[in-house]
Amino acid sequence: MRALILIGGEGTRLRPLTLNTLKCMVPIANKHFFEYQIQMLKKYKIKDIILSICYLPDKIKHIIGNGKKYKVNIKYAIEDIPLGTAGAVKNAESLFADTTVVMNGDVLTDIDLNKMLHLHQKHNAIATIGLHEVDDPTMYGVVQTDEKERIINFLEKPSWIEAKSKWINAGIYIFDKRILNYIPAGKNYSLERGVFPKLLENGEIVMGFKTDAYWIDIGTIEKYIQANFDVLEKRFKIPIISKKLSRWNIKIGKKTDISLRASLKGPVMVGDFCKIEKSNYGPLTIIGNHCEIDKDCIIYNSIIWDNVKIGKNVKIINSVIGKNCEIQSNSIIERVVLGDNSKVTEFSKIIGEVNI
Repeated sequence: MRALILIGGEGTRLRPLTLNTLKCMVPIANKHFFEYQIQMLKKYKIKDIILSICYLPDKIKHIIGNGKKYKVNIKYAIEDIPLGTAGAVKNAESLFADTTVVMNGDVLTDIDLNKMLHLHQKHNAIATIGLHEVDDPTMYGVVQTDEKERIINFLEKPSWIEAKSKWINAGIYIFDKRILNYIPAGKNYSLERGVFPKLLENGEIVMGFKTDAYWIDIGTIEKYIQANFDVLEKRFKIPIISKKLSRWNIKIGKKTDISLRASLKGPVMVGDFCKIEKSNYGPLTIIGNHCEIDKDCIIYNSIIWDNVKIGKNVKIINSVIGKNCEIQSNSIIERVVLGDNSKVTEFSKIIGEVNI
């Protein structure tokens, strides 16, 4: 079995964080986001992975390469123009296996692919869709199933009156290769609005795999922050992170110098090659690699990317700081997202509206 990850988008909802950083490469607890998806697939012995990309393909290929450093085999399906979710799948047709797992490139999950595959094979389905239950289904694609979990209806972003279910399309699929016959080549076409309704019209078997596994779409600032904190608090566990957190929920990177007078209240994660002076850190603090933080600072509920320099007596609360930023002494930053290369001058006070 192979996997296809759809990572073609520009990540506009994550700006300013994605002005210089591809959405699939934003850091989640100091690891590129795509590494979590690869790790999940490897857990189920899926090592042949196709990346469908449109935006900055050369940059992605340069960083990820053939997948050898992640112990997987990576191939690429490049879109010359955006083709939509279904068009991207069709564009990868030559690389498809008889059965292929397809994932949206902004979904963080630990869904049980073995159980999902069992349901798919048991019913000889052309498609099986992972379903996640939400409190508010009006922002998603709602899915209705019968008593045997066969999908009987799709409704994109319904009103509360229209919503007959709180189970949504989670952006994780298992496809039989036959599904490619329902997708026109070279056209911008949607799985959600085009392919799936057509499958039901033609009487094809489409199953819904309902799961209470961890699931989040990291595509907004608020959800991106939540995903980071969920990893810190071990709500989402994968070996590349959770096993490295101490029993106090603190992780310190290699060659990082932390003052003995610094106060760390977990969960806290500090990256590699940092210099951390006497300050108060945490809870819920992630500091990237090559960061310098001077004394008498207070930082909590915040995510700091790589190569950030912070002066004395700075407060950072409920914020995200992009890479290569400088925050000078005696500044206050609260509920703010700073893009890369920002400079905050001494005695500044910046209060934003980020909802954390």
